[in-house]
Amino acid sequence: MQTEKFPHVLDGVTVPLVTPMAEGGRPSADNEALLRHMHRAGIDTIMLLGSNGEGAIIPSRDAAAFAEHTASLWRSIRGKSARVFVTVFGAGTSIALDNAESLMVARPDAVVVAPPLYFVHTEDELADHFQSFSGFGVPVIAYNIPRYSGNPITPSLLERLAAMDHIAGIKDSGGSDEFLLKALDVQNRLPRFGVSQGNEKRLGWALQQGARGITPGVGNLAPKLCVDLVEAVRRNDSARVEALQEMLTKLTAIHSVRPGVAAMKAALSLLGLVPATPGRPFRSYTAEEMEKLRAVLHDTDVNLDAGIPAAGGRT
Repeated sequence: MQTEKFPHVLDGVTVPLVTPMAEGGRPSADNEALLRHMHRAGIDTIMLLGSNGEGAIIPSRDAAAFAEHTASLWRSIRGKSARVFVTVFGAGTSIALDNAESLMVARPDAVVVAPPLYFVHTEDELADHFQSFSGFGVPVIAYNIPRYSGNPITPSLLERLAAMDHIAGIKDSGGSDEFLLKALDVQNRLPRFGVSQGNEKRLGWALQQGARGITPGVGNLAPKLCVDLVEAVRRNDSARVEALQEMLTKLTAIHSVRPGVAAMKAALSLLGLVPATPGRPFRSYTAEEMEKLRAVLHDTDVNLDAGIPAAGGRT
């Protein structure tokens, strides 16, 4: 990590925050418990409406109201160190730009932009899409999420994005070590461009390779472990890095029951942090699935701040 020499908006831990939902699948204002969980762990940066935040399926009017409320509350809780990113999805550039414009009410510190969804596009078209976000006056983070977008950011496209003055870096959730190393090569050549690792099983490795930060979904469950991981890398404590990574990897087992955003919501509900309700058409976990998830969390033997009630009467 190079945070001491070149401070960057992607330094450290960015938590891709879940969006608490009311019954019916609309964003709820009931997220103070989750934000205070982040604050106690020492988190500064939250990323709203990403994949864990179900941003691609929330109407823009609801997303904007939620982002404005959450950003204001987070800044009141965290103080001057608070940072807020907003995430923008859209099947086309015009839709994505409209969504970004509506989210400016949150006064974001950066906008995280995903490639267009649904249609497959040429590299030139994808470059045009990202170039279109140059007028918002805040740093833009490119979001590589090929599993959902169908439009991966390739090494050649990455070079083009890094040459755009408004693109400050990339959140890479592609899962390829080879691509991440190429992104780090760009970062090394262009220090204003940062890389944040989204692959939860390779967080420590990426930081040791020089990534500026991490953006792990499990940061919702265990933000303190993520902060400790970054600090261990900064201290060059390899044994501690390995131990923390092992714990964070164990937590990804929540997706062994029914994977996806419903799993994270259900796990957080067991901590008493958010309702288990996901956005439609996702369905909440059944009572049987919740018991299986409770057992999974118990068996990980990872110490979570809020604690998980034991399954089947175990303690």
